Amino acid sequence: MVLFKLFDIIDVRMADILDILLISIILYYVFLLFRGTRAVQMIFGGLLLMLAWLLAQWWELHTLVWLLSNLATLGIIAVVILFQPEIRSALTRIGQSFSQANLQSIFFHSSGLDDVTDAITTAVQDLAKQRFGALIVLEKRVGLRNYADTGEILNAKISSRLLRALFFPNSALHDGAVIVNSKSIVAAGCILPMPTGQEKESGYGMRHRAAKALAAECDAMVIVVSEETGIISIAYRNNLRRKLSIKELEEEIKRHWKDLFEDVKKSSKDE
Repeated sequence: MVLFKLFDIIDVRMADILDILLISIILYYVFLLFRGTRAVQMIFGGLLLMLAWLLAQWWELHTLVWLLSNLATLGIIAVVILFQPEIRSALTRIGQSFSQANLQSIFFHSSGLDDVTDAITTAVQDLAKQRFGALIVLEKRVGLRNYADTGEILNAKISSRLLRALFFPNSALHDGAVIVNSKSIVAAGCILPMPTGQEKESGYGMRHRAAKALAAECDAMVIVVSEETGIISIAYRNNLRRKLSIKELEEEIKRHWKDLFEDVKKSSKDE
């Protein structure tokens, strides 16, 4: 057994340090699981009651100590009842993480690229199956604010459901392009440039021509879903690739945004 003196006063074992470290990690990730839910406010309320109990003990307020002790006993049952949805959701998320063998995402902050890619590819796959035309611009380092301003500014979280809704036929914004950066859906219903001259005679539809024209003038990658055939295409620089599978699209999105997410991850570590 390894022992050493802390501040030359307390005997500390290596097992004690490991114990404190593990409890700290568990408490930290429990807080992350419940962050943004009503459980957070209730946790702070419970901490205040615990502080009141300690003060009552210190001042020897026996009746208050008895009352708070009994409330604590009932509180454990109340917490399980009140927070049943949050507890179930947290346990489900933990189980999913382990089942996917993604232990790194539990102990370290992931870049988020996988989640964003999954949201976009899921939406594109559904749109292609239903043959709903779509035009999604993935902004990189060159800003596209001038095109975003031609549509409706959203600055919304990237989700497959929202992307599908934006391109649903007869919706107010389904005809234009959706501009997405690595953090959010920036705008919808945007007007993209159209090619002129020989490029105009390429035989492509309006979405494909607009995608190719925009990709030629910046570093964005543009995803196109054909309304007639459901075929998925991407435009990047001066190239237009057609008939991509969902797996190929996923690889292209990750390749396109990999540098951006790695930069974000590095900056978060430096902080």
